[in-house]
Amino acid sequence: MTSKILNRRTIAVAVLGALLLAAGAAWLLIARSSHSEPHVQAASGKAARYQCPMHPWVQSDRPGKCTVCGMDLVAFDQRPGASAAATDIVMLPESAPNVANIRTAEVQRRSLARSLHVAGMIEDDDSKHRILSAFTGGRIEKLFVNYEGADVQAGQPIATFYSNDLLAAIREYKVAYAQGPSPLLTATRVRLQQLGLSPDQIAKAHQRSEAEVFVEILAPVSGTVVKRYVYEGQYVEEGEKLFEIADFSTMWFQFVAYEQDLPLLKIGQKVTVRTPSLPEKTFQAAITFINPNLDAATRSARVRVEIENPGRELRHKLYAEGTVEIDAPEVVAVPRTAVVWPGNNPRVYVEQAPGVYQQRAVILGRPGDDFWEILEGVKPGERVVTSGNMLIDGQAQLSNVSAAPEGSPPPQRAALSPGEHGSLGKFFQAVAELSDALARDDLGAFNALLPRIRPTPPELAPTLPAPPQTAPDLSTARRTFLPFSEAVAEYAMQVRSQFPELKVFRCPMSDAMGEDAPKNAKWVQFSDRLRNPFMGQEMVECGTEVK
Repeated sequence: MTSKILNRRTIAVAVLGALLLAAGAAWLLIARSSHSEPHVQAASGKAARYQCPMHPWVQSDRPGKCTVCGMDLVAFDQRPGASAAATDIVMLPESAPNVANIRTAEVQRRSLARSLHVAGMIEDDDSKHRILSAFTGGRIEKLFVNYEGADVQAGQPIATFYSNDLLAAIREYKVAYAQGPSPLLTATRVRLQQLGLSPDQIAKAHQRSEAEVFVEILAPVSGTVVKRYVYEGQYVEEGEKLFEIADFSTMWFQFVAYEQDLPLLKIGQKVTVRTPSLPEKTFQAAITFINPNLDAATRSARVRVEIENPGRELRHKLYAEGTVEIDAPEVVAVPRTAVVWPGNNPRVYVEQAPGVYQQRAVILGRPGDDFWEILEGVKPGERVVTSGNMLIDGQAQLSNVSAAPEGSPPPQRAALSPGEHGSLGKFFQAVAELSDALARDDLGAFNALLPRIRPTPPELAPTLPAPPQTAPDLSTARRTFLPFSEAVAEYAMQVRSQFPELKVFRCPMSDAMGEDAPKNAKWVQFSDRLRNPFMGQEMVECGTEVK
């Protein structure tokens, strides 16, 4: 009996020892694991987590591979206020694009159709507006047109007139006519013409009887009587207004164009005119005149459009609106609905695969009616989201998606020494003056200023191409200046924080200068007013500032 009890105690001790040994081995294994694995610790003592840069919702408490795409997981801090690893990719669940009605469009080079909307007034043709005045003193005996708005034809009698001077001149003409051709006859005929008689009236003057004491006043042009200044029985002096006649068969639509819009307007451009009085009708006409004199107060000029008005549908002094069709070259463009504007940072979402979208910061150029010109950010052939992008942008904010702008400023150079700052400042000023000479189309000034950019400052010399040489014409000057200007502008962007007044601009149409000319060529200047050296006076304000 005693031996059985001892055996049981021996077995229990052995089992307990085995359990203790197993626990110790497990503890050692865990301890070794904790020292051997690269387990990141947050500053707060809490272990960092890992997530996939392409699929942020795939997370783990240790390094590994993404279960969706196989990419390495990257660590992100979970401390309060710390953000997860940023990525420029937004992924939606498989059915989300259809549910959210997400639509895309291909980025293409296209003509940037743009319309300029203007407002103005319908006026009569001022070149055919006539005021009929009294050629001599006398009395208005009878009015054949005694109300405003009456239509008259050229040569139509509109009043009868009694004048002693006119009757005396007719008598002299009759006497001279009876004597045959003579200087006196010529003189009396000229006198009748000066007193307002028409050639037909003069030809019949010798047939008038002495009893005919009234002379008809004839309409000098066809049109509409817009003003009547006299009544029957009224005595008028020489030069006094009788009638005002306007020709409404051709009307002028006149509007005010502001300084920034004037480069877009040209003689012959088509304009569609509408007026509230004829809501269902439009009138197509062309610009015939742009006033070269700007109003100093409003910085605007009057523009004229001539409209045929045979049916007199357009009335005088009507309010009207016009749409000017503006010609534009082909540019890389995206639909306007593709651009989202969080703050002042325009961006688009580029489709990488169904349900996978990359956020892209873009630099915008000129706006069109339906499209935005894109200077940087996307390329032709890519597809951008045009519908549902607000949903994607909201998901991007939740997922901490962040895209660095492709056109972000280059890193700034260290502070320049006083000597470097002085030499660079003079050099930038000389280059800016060269640029301004081309903007003024002044070839002589450009050639005369070339010596001022030599020698090149040593810190800038390695980055510059050969400086431009004396040019025989403006086209050559611009082509040789372009690569030099581009290199100077790139360097200027690295040091412009040390030159507060230095500005860098870009030209979206510089590729029109030739096959080798790049688009968006840059130049430097010190003034705020845009002065494009590559386009000159033809489009001197074409361009945008590079911030």
